[in-house]
Amino acid sequence: MNAAVLSVGSELLLGDLTDSNATWISARLRERGVRVVHHLAVADDVDAIVGSLRWLAARADLVVVGGGLGPTSDDLTREAVAAALGADLELREDLEEAIVARFAALGRPMAPRNRRQAFVPQGARTAPPVGTAPAFAVDLTVEGAQRPVRVIALPGVPWELHELWSTFVVPQLDELGVTGATVTRIVHVAGRGESDVASVVEPLVADEADVTLAFLAKQHGIQVRLTATGRDPDDASARAQPAVDRVVAALGASVSGLDDADLETTVVRLLADRGQRVATAESATGGSIAARLARVPRASAVLVGGLVVYRDEAKSLLAGLDADLVAREGAVSEAVTRALALAVRARTGADWGLAVTGVAGPGPVDDLPVGTVFWALAAPDGTCEVHGRVVPGDRPSVIARLGSAALDLLRRRLLDG
Repeated sequence: MNAAVLSVGSELLLGDLTDSNATWISARLRERGVRVVHHLAVADDVDAIVGSLRWLAARADLVVVGGGLGPTSDDLTREAVAAALGADLELREDLEEAIVARFAALGRPMAPRNRRQAFVPQGARTAPPVGTAPAFAVDLTVEGAQRPVRVIALPGVPWELHELWSTFVVPQLDELGVTGATVTRIVHVAGRGESDVASVVEPLVADEADVTLAFLAKQHGIQVRLTATGRDPDDASARAQPAVDRVVAALGASVSGLDDADLETTVVRLLADRGQRVATAESATGGSIAARLARVPRASAVLVGGLVVYRDEAKSLLAGLDADLVAREGAVSEAVTRALALAVRARTGADWGLAVTGVAGPGPVDDLPVGTVFWALAAPDGTCEVHGRVVPGDRPSVIARLGSAALDLLRRRLLDG
């Protein structure tokens, strides 16, 4: 089955919001083995929505519409779907009662304008709201289509859309005869470039008819994505497993995690397995390394804390560095980064001390070009290693890549032990 996603909202076209709903919907459809062939965003205009619906319906078996079901005058999805059907809107008293009850549960009276959310195209299947916007579905006949196209309209509020997916959309996929599942296995790679990774991986998967290979370069590293379709998620995953095994073996120590286990998740697990803890001293990254670790469940068992030593005086005040050292060597230097790693380990009692300095931009500092970075790791035996290079990219990219370089150094040393 082919599907399309139509996102309604002028704010998407103006750049005020990122269309995260379309990405989420595509991922859920992919899991069911449905191929998404189009994403389309359209303004809050009835004629534009109608035209978009008909264009997509001529090219897909299913159209999922997100947004435009609110109570305000610019919420026009109901009117547009009715117009595309050549039908009128009708008031569903059960939906109105559900909306009233929803407001009552929140301890608020329902504003008169919310009543318009209880109107849906005649004959539509409906789902009561989990927020205030009901979902509905209709079958749209367009010229050239072999059968009516199912149009499912969902609210644009992400949490409402997510809840309605399992209770309203999934049963319709079952009814439409959608079978099978598609699974994407992810091999996370750190410390290597996309072209380098591709040159290793592509020959390994070239003869895999059942597996689709893709690469995704992110600020934190490279993802090798291996997608397979099967009878169910377990069967699909099993079809991809031989390719995953070959890729992991070929990339070796560069593999920083699998699937949901990204770099920071792997570091937390390795520290926990060894019963060890880490502390950070961050200049250029401003605390983002500690934040990445803290996002992992149970990070409290391994993350002692961190120092944000952004300005020179903070390096002396918080980490106890000699001001003359900073002045002599420079805030972004091998010597200062080493001193920070040793200091944060000693001051916190952590097993490992991780420190970074760098020039993130927008301009050079002390004749050092943007992207000049250093990262250091103080080990439990008291030794400390420092690495440095110039990384490409804008300010967010430099910060993300420096953080990943530091975490990957810790990961590799934990594996060495």
